[in-house]
Amino acid sequence: MIVGSINRNGELVVPLRMLDANGHLHRSEAMIDTGFNGDVAMPPLQIRELGLTPDDAVVVTMANDESELFDTYQGSVIWDGQRLPVQVIAAEGRLLIGTDLLWGSLLSAEITEHGAVTISPLPSPAGSSSAGSVPGGSPAPVSPE
Repeated sequence: MIVGSINRNGELVVPLRMLDANGHLHRSEAMIDTGFNGDVAMPPLQIRELGLTPDDAVVVTMANDESELFDTYQGSVIWDGQRLPVQVIAAEGRLLIGTDLLWGSLLSAEITEHGAVTISPLPSPAGSSSAGSVPGGSPAPVSPE
């Protein structure tokens, strides 16, 4: 289970454990953005500090319905005890967690000042072979380090 809280701005924030290019662990606070359907969005400076590997560019439709081109990078997070590969979108602003990373989880929030935020894995349906993978085809979790 991942535990965070509601901050003074009413945002849902949780710890995010990212691995740099050398496999060293870095802890940050990330805001959950259910309107973002990617894995992670991160400021370019933080991406450079982690030494993430460039991947591609993607066109993203923003909340104002305009499209923008963003560079992407290959990253890894430790998510609920498991190492997961993630696509990191370079975007100015806050470190964000999107719904692709949350896929297969129960997100619970006490919407009060300093309320608790928890993310727990959903139980896998019996006989399911797609547990942990996003409908868009993101990889399933790998073994912990």
